[in-house]
Amino acid sequence: MSKKQINATLYMESKIVYKRNEGNVVVSDPDGYLFAHGRYPTKILSSDLPEWYIYGYMYKRHGYLSAKGVKHLLYVPNYAFDNHLHKYDTLYISYNAEIEPYEPDHGTIWYKGYDHAIGGSLIVEFVEATRKYSGYDVKNIQEEIARKREFYYDRNPEVAKAHFKSPLSDKFGSRLPYRGRDYWLGGVVERKPFFDNAFCVPVNYSSEKIKIACIQSYRALAKQDLTAKVQEYAARMGVKPTGLKINSAKNCLSSCNSTNTLNFSWRLIMADDDIIDYVVVYELAHILEHNNSPNFWKIVGDVLPDHKTRQVKLKEFKGKLIKEIL
Repeated sequence: MSKKQINATLYMESKIVYKRNEGNVVVSDPDGYLFAHGRYPTKILSSDLPEWYIYGYMYKRHGYLSAKGVKHLLYVPNYAFDNHLHKYDTLYISYNAEIEPYEPDHGTIWYKGYDHAIGGSLIVEFVEATRKYSGYDVKNIQEEIARKREFYYDRNPEVAKAHFKSPLSDKFGSRLPYRGRDYWLGGVVERKPFFDNAFCVPVNYSSEKIKIACIQSYRALAKQDLTAKVQEYAARMGVKPTGLKINSAKNCLSSCNSTNTLNFSWRLIMADDDIIDYVVVYELAHILEHNNSPNFWKIVGDVLPDHKTRQVKLKEFKGKLIKEIL
């Protein structure tokens, strides 16, 4: 089958037809051929489709949706119902125009300009596939999906515990701080630890290995997030640090040495963004002023006018580190 003949964005395993005395009936092709756009018969089999066609349940039956050529995505999470994670969420997909909201009546928001709308767990897979095959920037959508997942677990703690908790360690089921929020520490079947809106650690790890794995995740998150923040604020302040290093210091969370290399403790990433931003700006300001002179504080204040409030929050945060579980 030539790929040139595969030009629909949606192929379904079945189609819906109306039959007298039966109403709407779902029918499939006896040879397994797919239906383009869910309606038109083809000679295309699922094995003919390129890898960017994502399989899942949509439009009340199963099919394949292209993650290539996507021009716009709009994720609309539903926070009215907390008994399902993504069941009531919607991901709007457009291969042409930008998706736009409008209010036809009574203040209800609808959307126009989209080609497909999907829900459920397929949302997460399709967003990642769009990043891979369309080069679409899905960072904001993934952040909103993470917020929705946290919302769901917060309101369904028993579900979270059942999903993550393992009898092999009494630490599973506890929560760890990251960017000012608490995330589950859970046991998973994967062979390596990772972070995915939870600190996921192999279930067969001992308590000591769990601690080491969590610290490794913290270090990776700190390197990733602090690098992004340093780049953002350095551009705003017109400075160029020579490097960024992550250490394990507990009392001194940050420093700027004589060569303008910034050093941050991975523990800083436990704090909320108000504190993290303050520490980053504080160290970047030292590239311009190596002491805490009035001019130094003017530089900090120009970027963060509420820096004194943030100083207080930082002091409180350092006090909490004494009680940290890692």
